[in-house]
Amino acid sequence: MQKIAVVTDFDGTLMEQDVGDVLMEGLGVLNEPQVVEASRQFREKKVGSLAWIEAAYPNLADRQEQVNKLIESVHLRDGARDFIDFCQQKDVPVTVLSDGMLYYIEQILGRDQVIVDRVIGNPITYLEDGQFQFGVQNTNPACKWCGCCKASVVKQLKEEGWLVIYIGDGSSDYYGSGFADWIFARASLARYLKEEGTAYYPFETFHDILNILRPAWDSFLSGTATHRLQGRFPAACKFPN
Repeated sequence: MQKIAVVTDFDGTLMEQDVGDVLMEGLGVLNEPQVVEASRQFREKKVGSLAWIEAAYPNLADRQEQVNKLIESVHLRDGARDFIDFCQQKDVPVTVLSDGMLYYIEQILGRDQVIVDRVIGNPITYLEDGQFQFGVQNTNPACKWCGCCKASVVKQLKEEGWLVIYIGDGSSDYYGSGFADWIFARASLARYLKEEGTAYYPFETFHDILNILRPAWDSFLSGTATHRLQGRFPAACKFPN
């Protein structure tokens, strides 16, 4: 039997809401001129998420109390706790992989007492003295399209010998899922995969995912479960030689 690792997106995946969107809308950041322009260029695929993050997230400086208030309203996607419990029972490590702000991810996981093996996101946070810290996770010298290089994280897991189950919903997940063995997708990720003819399992709740995994777990462990991908590496993803 091979070893399986789970990688799940946070906003709109593990969470019912896109928490970053909740903050940006709730604090009026989307109306800032530089964010309006970055959003336009992002929609037109002239820039990736990195440029948008650099335009938008600095607007959260000195707004920790407002951020804390807004994240009180967000909640886990239905079945998320059961799914995390299932992974723990099966000794399957879970990585939360996000192109969002590490501060709110850690705050919400701590509040909801969700324990995972790794949390990887952009190191945008509030320090103990209240100072705002801005940064991005992406250290890939060959590609600066995304703030968080999800593809490099999944690629590393594959190089370490893991079978990877990827769960996501958005554009950044298109790149991360490109190196996975199986994909569970919803929303725009599902649309992208459907358009290119890539196999995936659709889901809306984590109960949907468990309904696939539980009866077929042995086939996932052996690598023979249906919809396994072979060599789907997004052409946009570049790595050092």
